[in-house]
Amino acid sequence: MVTEASLYCRTAARDVVVRRRLMRRYPHRIYPLIYDDVVRDVAGHATDVYRFLDEPLPAATLQWIADNARRRRNGTTISTRWKDRLTVRQNEQILSACSELFRLLRLASNVDRHSVD
Repeated sequence: MVTEASLYCRTAARDVVVRRRLMRRYPHRIYPLIYDDVVRDVAGHATDVYRFLDEPLPAATLQWIADNARRRRNGTTISTRWKDRLTVRQNEQILSACSELFRLLRLASNVDRHSVD
């Protein structure tokens, strides 16, 4: 899990840098989505995306979202399951491997408060 997290953080850090560059070049034309937020409220985020695009959200899309929510497992549970499986050592290794991403996202003080002594 540490290897996957490290790879993810390197990729995400690069994506943050590219997103910032694109947002400067194309102001008000980039709509960032965060997976954990989307799975908590798929319909709300779909509505926001369509609003950002200045397009009406098709009723069929909302129905599809509702149908999928009933048939599938809870996305929030799945997206946060990793939190219960990490050991203290893995947590420390991931915090170290992801420090650049946290710095870019200005999460360093938040990480420091939650790190294990």
